[in-house]
Amino acid sequence: MKLILVENLESGMKIARTIYGKNGQVLLSAGMKIKKSYINQLKGLNIKEVYIVDENFPDLQVPEPISDKTRTEAIKTVKKTMESIKNGANIDYEEVSQVVDSILDELLLQNNVIIHLNDIRGYDDYTFKHSVGVTIISILIALDTGFTLDEVKKIALGAFLHDIGKIKINKDIIMKPGKLNDEEYEIVKKHSKYGYDIIRKQKRINVLSAHVAYQHHEYLDGSGYPRGLKGDEILKWAQIVTVADIYDALTSDRVYKKMLMPYEALKIIDELKGTKLNPEYVAALFKHIAAYPVGTIVKLNNEEEGMVVDVNKEDLSSPIIRLIKDSNGEVITEIKEVDLVHNKSLKIVKTI
Repeated sequence: MKLILVENLESGMKIARTIYGKNGQVLLSAGMKIKKSYINQLKGLNIKEVYIVDENFPDLQVPEPISDKTRTEAIKTVKKTMESIKNGANIDYEEVSQVVDSILDELLLQNNVIIHLNDIRGYDDYTFKHSVGVTIISILIALDTGFTLDEVKKIALGAFLHDIGKIKINKDIIMKPGKLNDEEYEIVKKHSKYGYDIIRKQKRINVLSAHVAYQHHEYLDGSGYPRGLKGDEILKWAQIVTVADIYDALTSDRVYKKMLMPYEALKIIDELKGTKLNPEYVAALFKHIAAYPVGTIVKLNNEEEGMVVDVNKEDLSSPIIRLIKDSNGEVITEIKEVDLVHNKSLKIVKTI
């Protein structure tokens, strides 16, 4: 499979990964052939990219950290929870807890979970899917850094609800297709405190989970918000979610910016390490992110081109590549793969 812009879709192409709507309904199932009407539907939903079957690599699949069923249920629960809060109701603890348990259980059943590309998101459902993505990453970081399972569950609850305060912010500001002015930015910054206030009222949710929502935009150097906390003043749980939040946001399409590839996002996060972000949690993140996900088309420093077909768990920035073009741009018909871990002279120079 490969990721392709919706604007480049053509009739007859096959969907490689099922596309879901923001309410969890199936929009297009894997295996369906694209029609012009489907392309228009995707554009209308602000979905910019989809996975299609690549006839040269028909069996290539991008691994998923959790099942489609669990992810869909989780997204529906985030949406339902935010709507409940908007309507003056409380958080359904049992429902939220069950979804978080499902995510945690699926991750625990796997060895060395590697995250490739984000799931397809329309702009309107960004917050819902972002909450699930941040939960997955936060769990992986927490599991790698010595927290007990009970603590991991509480961290995950805080991650799952970390943006719930956005329900109190005007949607026109959240969805603004450009840079926020100073007044709008100050309004958006209030979502952290709103989220804390909402969660701390829930008697069955640990108050430290509420502080995750309160502190997930605080940075070690004191430059964050809402309180400008520094270093150890910031809850460790929140420091984990901050790393997860930034990575997931950077690798997601937004109404005002295009998603970055994982290797680009990881470079930014590495630059924030030690000043704004906890180095231990950044290192844990790097253990679980494929810098060049399966299905990525890359160009090497010898001018050859190929597709990433597997990753090396000992070095996630040096994948296994199946060559598709030689240095002269000629198509390579036979199967020829290079493992960058064992070919130190070869480097990826760009993605295509």
